Amino acid sequence: MSVATNTPDLLELELGIPRFILWFVMLPVLPVSLIGLANLIGGALLTALVLLVGLNGAFVGGYIALSERTRLRLDAESGRVCITRTSRLGTHRRDYPLAALDSAELDRTNTGQESRATSKVVLVFRDTRPATRIALSRWSVSGDGPAQIANEINAWLRHHFGEAADASAPHLSF
Repeated sequence: MSVATNTPDLLELELGIPRFILWFVMLPVLPVSLIGLANLIGGALLTALVLLVGLNGAFVGGYIALSERTRLRLDAESGRVCITRTSRLGTHRRDYPLAALDSAELDRTNTGQESRATSKVVLVFRDTRPATRIALSRWSVSGDGPAQIANEINAWLRHHFGEAADASAPHLSF
């Protein structure tokens, strides 16, 4: 999660899992493939098929799911909110009116322990009924990164829209 541009007229954020973590997802593919090929040569066709197709397919599927990156662009000049999701399967872009964006909030997921709570940033468009909530990422993460991103978005909205956005946007602090 990083801020690419932060000016009074433009806020661009990029959200994604760091690339080195994605490499760790693919790390077991080589040993699993070698073991699968050894089983194939040894005549254990079913075991080789499970390893080569099933287990390696799960690793590749996980890599594809986690490789998605989201780019948020709040552009005051054009009056648009642009959310672009890029993954190994393609790019999808959705535009929304900036005037309808109310705030950024955290969608929290609590596990058994409070220290293991995870969250993700959600954009709230309250001018619709019911309020439209759009998650910026498909996964929740622990730590204060999502709260910092939500605070950055809310601060930009307060700066751009003034005190009206300040009253409706909850201030997040950790």
